[in-house]
Amino acid sequence: MYAPKSCSILFLALALLIGQYCFSQVGIGTKTPRKTLEIAGDAEISGNVEIGVYKSLGDADTSTFLVQETDGTIKSLDVSNPTGAALGYIQEYVITNMEEDWVRNFDTGIDATDFTVIVTSASFDRELDITESNDAPDNSSLPYTATFVEAGTWRIIADYPMAANAYASEIGTWVIKTLIFSNDLSKQFGSIDVFMSDGSIGTAITPVID
Repeated sequence: MYAPKSCSILFLALALLIGQYCFSQVGIGTKTPRKTLEIAGDAEISGNVEIGVYKSLGDADTSTFLVQETDGTIKSLDVSNPTGAALGYIQEYVITNMEEDWVRNFDTGIDATDFTVIVTSASFDRELDITESNDAPDNSSLPYTATFVEAGTWRIIADYPMAANAYASEIGTWVIKTLIFSNDLSKQFGSIDVFMSDGSIGTAITPVID
C-alpha cells in the first residue's frame, strides 16, 4: 500500500510528539528538571495528595518528618540538625556536689508550657548506707527520680529514700537522662480524675486511646 509523503511526515511528527510526551521531564520554574515533574517554587494544592510508592528508609539514612504548620505550609523536621526542632529530645544531666544523695529541686529551665519532660534513667555513683529504724531495721532503698513543674519550668528530684552516702565526705554524682517532648508536636490530653474507692485496683472509664 502506498502512503503519501505528507502522511509519512505526519506519522513521524506524531511519533516524535508521543515520545516527547511519554519520556520528557517537565519543569515549572526551572529549565532543567531532574524528575518527571519538578516545581521550583511554592505550590498550593486544594485536594488530596496520594503517593503511590514510598522509598524504604535504610539503616544509614537520616530520619526526617513532615509537619503541617497552622498556616497550611509543610515543613520538615531533620533530627540530624542539633539546633533544629524535633518530635523529642534526649538530654542527660550530670549533677554533682549535692547534699549527699539528695537532689530536692533541680531547675532545668525548660518551659512547661512548650515542653513535657520525663526521666528515663538515673544512677548514683557512691556506696550507700541504709538507714535503720525500729520499724524497719532491714530497710532497702530504690532510687526515686521524677520531674515536676514549679514556677513554670520543669524540675528534677532525685533521692535514695531511707539511705545516705556511706562516707559523708564523698561527693557523689547523679546521672539522669530525660526525654523531652514538644507540646506542639504531640497530642495533649487533659487531666483525668480517678477515684479508687479505698482499693488498689481501678479501670479507666474511657480509654484516652482506643
